[in-house]
Amino acid sequence: RSFKLSYYNEYKSYLRMLVCALAVTLVTLCTSELVNTNVDRVVDLSTQIAKAKVDVEVTNTGSSPETKYRILIEPQAVNNVAFVAATQQGEKLAVKKVSDGVYDATLSTSISPGSSTTLTLSLTYTHMLEPYPKAINQPDNQLVRYNSNSYFYTPYATTTQMSRFKLGSTKIESFTPRNPSSKDSSSVKYGPYPDIPAKSSAKITLHFENNSPFLTVTNLLRIIEVSHWGNIAVEEHYQVEHSGAKLKTQFSRLDFQRNPIGAPTAIKSFRTVLPASSHDVYYRDDIGNISTSNLRETDDANELEIRPRFPLFGGWKTKYYIGYSVPSYEMLSYHGSLYKLEVPFLDHSFDNLVVDNIQVKVILPESSGDFEIKYPSYEIERGPDSRHKTYLDTTGRPVLAFTAKNLEENHIQNIEIYYRFNSIMLLQEPLLVVLAFMAIFLTVIIFVRLDFSISVDENREARQRVAYLVEEVSNICNRIKNNVSDEMIDLVGSAKTNKDVKAYKNSRKEIEGTYKQLITELTGITKKITSFAPSLADRIVELNKREGERKAVINNIAALAEKAAGDKMNSSMVTEQTNTLSSKLANVQSAIDDTLSTL
Repeated sequence: RSFKLSYYNEYKSYLRMLVCALAVTLVTLCTSELVNTNVDRVVDLSTQIAKAKVDVEVTNTGSSPETKYRILIEPQAVNNVAFVAATQQGEKLAVKKVSDGVYDATLSTSISPGSSTTLTLSLTYTHMLEPYPKAINQPDNQLVRYNSNSYFYTPYATTTQMSRFKLGSTKIESFTPRNPSSKDSSSVKYGPYPDIPAKSSAKITLHFENNSPFLTVTNLLRIIEVSHWGNIAVEEHYQVEHSGAKLKTQFSRLDFQRNPIGAPTAIKSFRTVLPASSHDVYYRDDIGNISTSNLRETDDANELEIRPRFPLFGGWKTKYYIGYSVPSYEMLSYHGSLYKLEVPFLDHSFDNLVVDNIQVKVILPESSGDFEIKYPSYEIERGPDSRHKTYLDTTGRPVLAFTAKNLEENHIQNIEIYYRFNSIMLLQEPLLVVLAFMAIFLTVIIFVRLDFSISVDENREARQRVAYLVEEVSNICNRIKNNVSDEMIDLVGSAKTNKDVKAYKNSRKEIEGTYKQLITELTGITKKITSFAPSLADRIVELNKREGERKAVINNIAALAEKAAGDKMNSSMVTEQTNTLSSKLANVQSAIDDTLSTL
């Protein structure tokens, strides 16, 4: 039984291999109608990124038009390829990933049978340059090793091809010789090679000097917070590593200070490009603000020179974050309730940028919904949505999360987010502020006005009664002034004018009746004040004394009015005495007010 099972498994294995072979044969047959008549490949290795530019002249040897061109990546470089692009006679083509290492470029103009066209392919690879040796001393130059193929890896047969590797350095330790191949001051040339079959491979290794910054962002978190009040805040959290050759010995700060250029692989600073309209820029780490930065504003962009707290050598890491704000009109537009946010998924962090992992979080205004995303021309994964609660939020603001891997400068493209938002919700936060202040004021009013104590405070009640009675005394004194003193002064004037004794006596009788009633009320209230607050007795006595003085002045005014009504005194003398008595009355009134203020 075990023998039969083993035979069955072996049969399945052979069958699977046969199917794979048939599939490869079909692919070859389908693609064999195109021929690369001429290939000119230039690979730039002067930085930490391998950048290949391939000019291909393609001929259709079949009997039907071809609308696609397939691009293959060498198997050992599938995990390192970061960017693939193609143009046909200067016009950009749509490139679609079919599977790992396989891409299809849709031609803008199909290739008719027997005709040719020219394509330009652009490919970039990250982490293809290997430091060799892996550890060096502080003053040493860095040597790197690059493994590649002397042929252009393609699914099509090639009539003739040539490859040139630009090293950016005159110090070339070694390279794999292939006939023909040659070396000049800073480059290595392979070819031309005639009649190369499809998927040909001839391994080569280049070993040369490369002191360019090997700076890699291992993790990048971009947080973009959108406000419909006119501002978009961006914050970027970086985890950066020097991916070059590590230090063999301990770092010497003394040697570095003496001769900074004596450490050619050290990264002392780098430049980050921000939008031209950015403002409120900051650069910080876990310790706090880093002051060794410099912001230079230009017409096209703002350049932030970032200088870490320490120079970076191979294997060294650092963490920091930067933030800035831009006006919302730069990235946000709307039509009715439909809004469009267009922001860079990745920005220019430094030259020859390499980002292993990036996460972008977009925080939209509360109550936003109906999201639609238009992605850039590379792979982006959307994570689960979440909520972010901050000031004056109720349900929280929606957060859209996106992730991507293995990015470089060619991936600095915009992501477009469409959503709906009702503008009336802009009033939510101001209304919440108004309601919050209203609640605070109502609480204070209730707390101050109401007595929540359980026991009765007799002294407090006595003070409240006295305060109320003093208020009544003040009101009565004002009524005496208005209804007695001022009326008596007016009576003198009317008596002098009318000379009517009877009318005078009636008016005087009415005023004196009012005065008597007010004095009775005042006496009763002052007695109560004295009983509740004996300490105020002397001030009550003072008040009664001042009131007596006012009564004497009022009596004098009444006598003057009687003489004026009976024409027993000439007008000029009446006027003179009236002014004198008015002045005395004003002085007495001022003294009464002073006494009331002490109560």
